Amino acid sequence: MVITILVILILISLLILNKEKWTTQEKCFKVAIWFYLYLIFLYTFIARTGKSEVDYNLMPFWSYQHIFSTHEFRIVLQVLLNCLMFIPVGILVPWAYENFLHEDEVKKRNTVLLFGLIVSVSVECLQLFTRTGLFEWDDIFHNMIGMILGYGIYLFLKGKHFWAVHRYFLPMLGVVLALIVAMM
Repeated sequence: MVITILVILILISLLILNKEKWTTQEKCFKVAIWFYLYLIFLYTFIARTGKSEVDYNLMPFWSYQHIFSTHEFRIVLQVLLNCLMFIPVGILVPWAYENFLHEDEVKKRNTVLLFGLIVSVSVECLQLFTRTGLFEWDDIFHNMIGMILGYGIYLFLKGKHFWAVHRYFLPMLGVVLALIVAMM
Protein backbone atom coordinates (compact mmCIF):
# COMPACT_ATOMS: atom_id res chain seq x y z
CA MET A 1 0.00 0.00 0.00
CA VAL A 2 2.81 2.41 0.89
CA ILE A 3 4.63 1.65 -2.36
CA THR A 4 1.46 2.29 -4.38
CA ILE A 5 0.96 5.67 -2.74
CA LEU A 6 4.62 6.50 -3.37
CA VAL A 7 4.30 5.57 -7.05
CA ILE A 8 1.18 7.73 -7.42
CA LEU A 9 2.95 10.68 -5.77
CA ILE A 10 5.93 10.30 -8.10
CA LEU A 11 3.63 10.23 -11.15
CA ILE A 12 1.79 13.35 -9.95
CA SER A 13 5.14 15.07 -9.39
CA LEU A 14 6.22 14.24 -12.93
CA LEU A 15 3.00 15.73 -14.27
CA ILE A 16 3.47 18.93 -12.29
CA LEU A 17 7.13 19.30 -13.26
CA ASN A 18 6.39 18.75 -16.95
CA LYS A 19 3.01 20.52 -17.16
CA GLU A 20 4.13 22.86 -19.93
CA LYS A 21 6.39 20.38 -21.71
CA TRP A 22 3.80 17.65 -22.33
CA THR A 23 0.38 17.83 -23.98
CA THR A 24 -2.66 16.61 -22.06
CA GLN A 25 -2.71 13.45 -24.17
CA GLU A 26 0.97 12.77 -23.43
CA LYS A 27 0.37 13.28 -19.72
CA CYS A 28 -2.51 10.82 -19.68
CA PHE A 29 -0.69 8.12 -21.63
CA LYS A 30 2.60 8.56 -19.78
CA VAL A 31 0.86 8.24 -16.42
CA ALA A 32 -1.13 5.26 -17.72
CA ILE A 33 1.93 3.40 -19.03
CA TRP A 34 4.07 4.01 -15.96
CA PHE A 35 1.26 3.06 -13.61
CA TYR A 36 0.56 -0.06 -15.67
CA LEU A 37 4.25 -0.99 -15.54
CA TYR A 38 4.09 -0.58 -11.79
CA LEU A 39 1.11 -2.98 -11.73
CA ILE A 40 3.10 -5.51 -13.77
CA PHE A 41 6.01 -5.32 -11.32
CA LEU A 42 3.57 -5.48 -8.41
CA TYR A 43 1.94 -8.63 -9.77
CA THR A 44 5.11 -10.38 -10.92
CA PHE A 45 7.61 -9.33 -8.28
CA ILE A 46 6.59 -7.13 -5.34
CA ALA A 47 3.49 -9.05 -4.22
CA ARG A 48 5.24 -12.42 -4.22
CA THR A 49 7.18 -14.02 -1.42
CA GLY A 50 10.64 -15.38 -2.02
CA LYS A 51 11.52 -19.05 -2.25
CA SER A 52 14.49 -20.74 -0.65
CA GLU A 53 16.13 -21.62 -3.98
CA VAL A 54 16.52 -20.07 -7.42
CA ASP A 55 13.88 -21.33 -9.85
CA TYR A 56 14.47 -21.25 -13.60
CA ASN A 57 13.67 -23.17 -16.75
CA LEU A 58 15.96 -22.48 -19.69
CA MET A 59 14.32 -24.89 -22.12
CA PRO A 60 12.56 -22.85 -24.83
CA PHE A 61 8.87 -23.63 -25.35
CA TRP A 62 8.76 -26.02 -22.41
CA SER A 63 5.22 -24.84 -21.64
CA TYR A 64 3.86 -26.23 -24.93
CA GLN A 65 5.59 -29.56 -24.35
CA HIS A 66 4.17 -29.65 -20.82
CA ILE A 67 0.66 -28.82 -22.06
CA PHE A 68 0.95 -31.47 -24.78
CA SER A 69 1.90 -34.20 -22.31
CA THR A 70 -0.29 -33.23 -19.32
CA HIS A 71 -3.15 -31.15 -20.78
CA GLU A 72 -2.77 -28.94 -17.71
CA PHE A 73 -5.09 -25.99 -18.26
CA ARG A 74 -3.30 -23.92 -15.61
CA ILE A 75 -0.25 -23.67 -17.90
CA VAL A 76 -2.48 -22.69 -20.84
CA LEU A 77 -3.82 -19.84 -18.71
CA GLN A 78 -0.31 -18.78 -17.73
CA VAL A 79 0.73 -18.63 -21.39
CA LEU A 80 -2.34 -16.58 -22.31
CA LEU A 81 -1.96 -14.25 -19.31
CA ASN A 82 1.70 -13.62 -20.18
CA CYS A 83 0.60 -12.57 -23.66
CA LEU A 84 -2.38 -10.53 -22.48
CA MET A 85 -0.39 -8.77 -19.75
CA PHE A 86 1.77 -6.92 -22.28
CA ILE A 87 -0.93 -5.92 -24.78
CA PRO A 88 -1.61 -2.62 -22.94
CA VAL A 89 2.12 -1.84 -23.00
CA GLY A 90 2.14 -2.23 -26.78
CA ILE A 91 -0.82 0.14 -27.04
CA LEU A 92 0.22 2.77 -24.48
CA VAL A 93 3.96 3.19 -25.17
CA PRO A 94 3.61 4.56 -28.72
CA TRP A 95 0.87 6.95 -27.62
CA ALA A 96 2.83 8.12 -24.58
CA TYR A 97 5.92 8.90 -26.66
CA GLU A 98 4.27 9.85 -29.95
CA ASN A 99 5.92 13.29 -30.13
CA PHE A 100 9.32 11.76 -29.45
CA LEU A 101 8.87 8.97 -32.00
CA HIS A 102 7.14 11.20 -34.59
CA GLU A 103 5.83 9.51 -37.71
CA ASP A 104 8.76 7.16 -38.34
CA GLU A 105 6.91 3.83 -38.20
CA VAL A 106 10.05 1.69 -38.11
CA LYS A 107 11.57 3.72 -35.26
CA LYS A 108 8.24 3.65 -33.39
CA ARG A 109 7.82 -0.13 -33.80
CA ASN A 110 11.42 -0.90 -32.85
CA THR A 111 11.29 1.41 -29.82
CA VAL A 112 8.07 -0.20 -28.58
CA LEU A 113 9.48 -3.70 -29.02
CA LEU A 114 12.79 -2.81 -27.36
CA PHE A 115 10.93 -1.17 -24.48
CA GLY A 116 8.80 -4.31 -24.02
CA LEU A 117 11.82 -6.57 -24.21
CA ILE A 118 13.65 -4.55 -21.55
CA VAL A 119 10.62 -4.62 -19.24
CA SER A 120 10.05 -8.34 -19.76
CA VAL A 121 13.71 -9.29 -19.22
CA SER A 122 13.81 -7.01 -16.15
CA VAL A 123 10.81 -8.78 -14.63
CA GLU A 124 12.30 -12.21 -15.30
CA CYS A 125 15.71 -11.24 -13.91
CA LEU A 126 14.15 -9.70 -10.79
CA GLN A 127 12.19 -12.90 -10.24
CA LEU A 128 15.37 -14.93 -10.65
CA PHE A 129 17.61 -12.85 -8.38
CA THR A 130 15.00 -12.29 -5.67
CA ARG A 131 13.66 -15.85 -5.92
CA THR A 132 10.10 -14.58 -6.29
CA GLY A 133 9.23 -16.46 -9.45
CA LEU A 134 10.33 -18.71 -12.25
CA PHE A 135 12.80 -17.30 -14.79
CA GLU A 136 11.89 -18.71 -18.20
CA TRP A 137 12.36 -17.82 -21.85
CA ASP A 138 8.72 -18.70 -22.51
CA ASP A 139 7.51 -15.75 -20.42
CA ILE A 140 9.73 -13.32 -22.35
CA PHE A 141 8.54 -14.81 -25.65
CA HIS A 142 4.87 -14.57 -24.65
CA ASN A 143 5.28 -11.04 -23.28
CA MET A 144 6.72 -10.01 -26.65
CA ILE A 145 3.80 -11.65 -28.49
CA GLY A 146 1.49 -9.47 -26.36
CA MET A 147 3.59 -6.38 -27.17
CA ILE A 148 3.37 -7.10 -30.90
CA LEU A 149 -0.40 -7.58 -30.69
CA GLY A 150 -0.75 -4.41 -28.62
CA TYR A 151 1.24 -2.43 -31.18
CA GLY A 152 -0.99 -3.80 -33.95
CA ILE A 153 -4.06 -2.70 -31.97
CA TYR A 154 -2.49 0.75 -31.54
CA LEU A 155 -1.96 1.05 -35.31
CA PHE A 156 -5.53 -0.11 -35.96
CA LEU A 157 -6.90 2.42 -33.44
CA LYS A 158 -4.83 5.13 -35.15
CA GLY A 159 -6.76 4.46 -38.36
CA LYS A 160 -4.62 1.95 -40.21
CA HIS A 161 -6.63 -0.53 -42.26
CA PHE A 162 -6.74 -4.02 -40.76
CA TRP A 163 -4.98 -5.59 -43.75
CA ALA A 164 -2.12 -3.12 -43.34
CA VAL A 165 -1.53 -4.26 -39.74
CA HIS A 166 -2.77 -7.86 -39.74
CA ARG A 167 0.80 -9.20 -39.48
CA TYR A 168 0.92 -7.89 -35.88
CA PHE A 169 -2.04 -10.14 -35.03
CA LEU A 170 -0.55 -13.32 -36.54
CA PRO A 171 1.90 -14.23 -33.70
CA MET A 172 -0.97 -14.29 -31.17
CA LEU A 173 -3.01 -16.40 -33.56
CA GLY A 174 -0.03 -18.76 -33.74
CA VAL A 175 0.10 -19.02 -29.95
CA VAL A 176 -3.63 -19.77 -29.73
CA LEU A 177 -3.38 -22.42 -32.45
CA ALA A 178 -0.33 -24.00 -30.77
CA LEU A 179 -2.23 -24.12 -27.45
CA ILE A 180 -5.25 -25.72 -29.12
CA VAL A 181 -3.07 -28.37 -30.76
CA ALA A 182 -1.19 -29.02 -27.50
CA MET A 183 -4.47 -29.53 -25.63
CA MET A 184 -5.79 -32.10 -28.14
